[in-house]
Amino acid sequence: MKLIKRLFVFFTLLAVLFILNTVETLAAEDAIPSINVDVMLQNNGSAVITEIWDVSGVSSGTEYYKALYNMKGMGVHSLHVTDESGKQYKTLDNWDTKRSRDEKSGTCGILKTSRGYELCWGIGNYGDHQYTIQYTLDGLVKDYGDYAGFYHQFLSELSSAPGSASVKIRLADTQLTADNARIWAYGFTGETAIKNDGSLTAVSTDALKNSEYVNVLCRFDRSMFPSASAAGMSFEELQNSAVNTNQQTVITIILVVLAAFILLIILLITFFYARYKLADGTTVRLPGKKKIAINWSVPFGGSIPAAYSTMILLRKGVSYENLMGAYLIRWQEAGYIRMEMRDHKQADKKAEKEEAIVFGPDKPAGSGTEYSLYSLLYGYADEKHILRTSDLEKQSKKITEKLTAWTENVKTEGNNELIQSNAAAADTKGTIRFTTSGFEQAVRMLGFQKYLLDMRSQSTDKASERSLWGDYLVFATLFHIGEEVLKSMKTLDPEHFNSFSGMYGCTPYSMIYLMTMTNHISSAAAPKANIDGTGGFAGSVGGGGFSGGGGGGSR
Repeated sequence: MKLIKRLFVFFTLLAVLFILNTVETLAAEDAIPSINVDVMLQNNGSAVITEIWDVSGVSSGTEYYKALYNMKGMGVHSLHVTDESGKQYKTLDNWDTKRSRDEKSGTCGILKTSRGYELCWGIGNYGDHQYTIQYTLDGLVKDYGDYAGFYHQFLSELSSAPGSASVKIRLADTQLTADNARIWAYGFTGETAIKNDGSLTAVSTDALKNSEYVNVLCRFDRSMFPSASAAGMSFEELQNSAVNTNQQTVITIILVVLAAFILLIILLITFFYARYKLADGTTVRLPGKKKIAINWSVPFGGSIPAAYSTMILLRKGVSYENLMGAYLIRWQEAGYIRMEMRDHKQADKKAEKEEAIVFGPDKPAGSGTEYSLYSLLYGYADEKHILRTSDLEKQSKKITEKLTAWTENVKTEGNNELIQSNAAAADTKGTIRFTTSGFEQAVRMLGFQKYLLDMRSQSTDKASERSLWGDYLVFATLFHIGEEVLKSMKTLDPEHFNSFSGMYGCTPYSMIYLMTMTNHISSAAAPKANIDGTGGFAGSVGGGGFSGGGGGGSR
């Protein structure tokens, strides 16, 4: 406790110093009432971007600038700047930041730095201004294999946080609709929408704070950008980086003040979270990751419900998208379904490829939760027994309610299996808890998960492992590590991977995409905060992987 008390005092003093320094810095900054960004996309993936900056009370500095960093494979050119009087600034070939305010007045230029580019223009006279900045960004939209899209930071770390901000995205000669585009936004309080005029918008609803930023993620049908450059990754990977909350952001005042308290909470959680009360009233502690022995045997005889309930009892949980995905992979191998790309013809539109489930003549036996999931999804298929992702997305609210109830049934079925095998029992209050042997099985399941995560570096002398690959892939999907496990399998035994892929109706090349397709189909039935990208609230945080940078302001 003495250590915690000392840490609390240290972080409190650090916070005070941080606050004093911030107040002094903010007091000298200019105001930016609004910044509005218009993005006109081109079919080759480039964009003509027009930004209107309203600034007031300019009383210092010689220039304004807009930062464009993280620009791998991208370029910027054709900078034009005008002010509120309509005066067209002269674009210079070389920008010199050391020139005086008078020398910079009425001019603009692009400065190449070690981090990327800076679009610069002279402040001119002090006072209020409205600057219109237009530039062309090459390579903004990229081809991600399954979709085209971009993840770009339009605004961040300005000399003054804008009172309001908006981003409008259009495509020349094409209407953007819910059928061909999606939009998400991160880093600020606001809303996104697909407008009736064929544009995508992200608009702030509150004044931006100094620590906030405007990141926009967009997804498009590939056919709309036929000559976009290849990104070398899937759109799902890009989206995962966008929603990653482990971002490197500036530490805010509130977080610094609460640092000691958070540290204390973490210490307490770490201590108690690894402790589990068993059905007989005794308490056990979960070993650390490094101490859990690697185990290559499939847990609970391959039962998905038993594994699902075990994860819940371990307080780790599994999303219903991953639970559903595990069954989809099992059904694909059994021949109950095929997951593939299918043409989808809509009225007055060209047929486009879309991920879909094609139901076969056979189906799971019995009347348990596996059969109920099959019946649920089959009920949304068309007359040709095809269920497309767009159909799942349209009915996602209803399907989510049904899947939520279904997961409770899976949990109940799993608990019953654990009780029947003496892996779990009800305590004196009726709460289902592990028995001693059940907890040992749970630890072995974590050892199995550990094996899957590092499968390619494990011993390959167990011939029986190859016969278990089907179950491995099911559980890898349940644990949301399917793509990693497939890549490990391919590295471990390329020859067997060839025949293994054939069991799913795939080639070794397309086998990896099968997992991507599974994740897409499962996610289509799961609406979250703006999960479908057709409109909603902007997320509070966004992770790495974006282009741009959006910082700048006066200097």
